[in-house]
Amino acid sequence: MKDPVQESAGDWRQVFGALANEETRRFYAQQVLGLESDLRPERQAKAQLNLTNAGLLDGKGHIDGEVFARILAEGAPREPRTGNDRFFDNEGRIDRYPKKHEERLGLLRVVAGKVLRHGQRLTEAELTSKLEAFSDDPVLLRRYLVDYGMLLRQRDGSAYRLADGSD
Repeated sequence: MKDPVQESAGDWRQVFGALANEETRRFYAQQVLGLESDLRPERQAKAQLNLTNAGLLDGKGHIDGEVFARILAEGAPREPRTGNDRFFDNEGRIDRYPKKHEERLGLLRVVAGKVLRHGQRLTEAELTSKLEAFSDDPVLLRRYLVDYGMLLRQRDGSAYRLADGSD
């Protein structure tokens, strides 16, 4: 899973990397203070490019005064997910299966309830297609749903239904 802070404009690693260079840091300080740069033009251009790539300057060479606030806000701890939600990513896909049996049952119960309604029957292809919304490996997920008793499978494998007694 990708780190959203890494993908944002003004990645903190790029900011620190740019400011770790003494000439780039001095050029940035001069820009912030509104002073003329004392760097040679080619060094100034390189420093400006580094600062622009880091998100500290915009495309026109102006100071981005919000970059630090954005980086801090994006990196701030988020509310931890609880219950079954902690096993889903931001798109509602399973990002890992719980190790504990009861937690795995809970997760599979949630998925089964989202994929099938009471009394509904789906073919193997229909079920697999619906499970693709939850997993990169819908066949494994289908097998888990059957093996853990959430779904019942017809003997010939042609149809699946919830194992809730709704016949």
